[in-house]
Amino acid sequence: MADINTANGKLHQNLPNLFAFFLAAQHGNFTGAAEELGLTQSSVSQRIKGLEVDLGILLFRRGHRGVTLTNEGLRLLKVVEPAMKQMQNSVAALLERKQKPRVRISADFAFSTFWLLPRLSQLRSELHDKVEIQILASQVPPRSDADDCDITIHVSATRNMKADDILILEEKVAAVCSPGFLKKNGPIRSSQDLLKAQLLSLSRPPSAEWQTWQGWFENLRIADERTHNYLSFNNYDMVMQAAVAGEGIALGWLGLVDDLINQGSLVLASKDVVISEAGYVMSRDRDSTSKGPQAVFDWIVSQIDVERP
Repeated sequence: MADINTANGKLHQNLPNLFAFFLAAQHGNFTGAAEELGLTQSSVSQRIKGLEVDLGILLFRRGHRGVTLTNEGLRLLKVVEPAMKQMQNSVAALLERKQKPRVRISADFAFSTFWLLPRLSQLRSELHDKVEIQILASQVPPRSDADDCDITIHVSATRNMKADDILILEEKVAAVCSPGFLKKNGPIRSSQDLLKAQLLSLSRPPSAEWQTWQGWFENLRIADERTHNYLSFNNYDMVMQAAVAGEGIALGWLGLVDDLINQGSLVLASKDVVISEAGYVMSRDRDSTSKGPQAVFDWIVSQIDVERP
């Protein structure tokens, strides 16, 4: 433990000197390192000399035209260079974030693809591109102690909504398919007939709260056995692509798949629509003092007010 403590002490004492060493090795002279650090050439020379004394090794061979690394210097640079570059990049990213606010939105794949992306250019335009938008698509909401997301939009039971949460879309789910599939496999006289059709399913993690085929049928009090196995996907965009391609019947969240229905790519396979006590709920990190998340949050709320019938 004594050796570790000694190394920690030396590292703490020599971090500025190690950075000066890294820059001098990059430039091949102390002058270039001094210019980047805003120091004199002699100050950089003293820092590196102090590092050499502390480590008990010679790092550079000094010459009239610059400096060259010794074998010990090359070995140290091999270790130091990746860490210094990573720190440079991290600090640069933090400074950029300070100059241009970043808003991280966590939303599931369905909402990201069918609601956020079609409106993204309008959002950026109305915010004059002053905010960097990052969309983190995930099938499940982030843990409160994990990802630092400013806004989360996921399916959740409405009874669990907090006072400042916003219900974007009530969960209304219908069976949808392509016109070609319906023509080939129809007629479908009732939702009971869906049990005989090829159903497309979205795999649901245990913690997810969105509607499944099983729950959809239970809501309609349909309990007979299916005649086909599910064709399952782990991404809702793939489910919709399969439905449009005529591979089967999928659950369509109204408010998300409306454009596909209006375009004629999808049609309702039956007249039944299941409305649950859940929906797409938007929350935001209230501990954040940045104006960016509030601006994005308010813009999404404004779109809901405009689009809500």
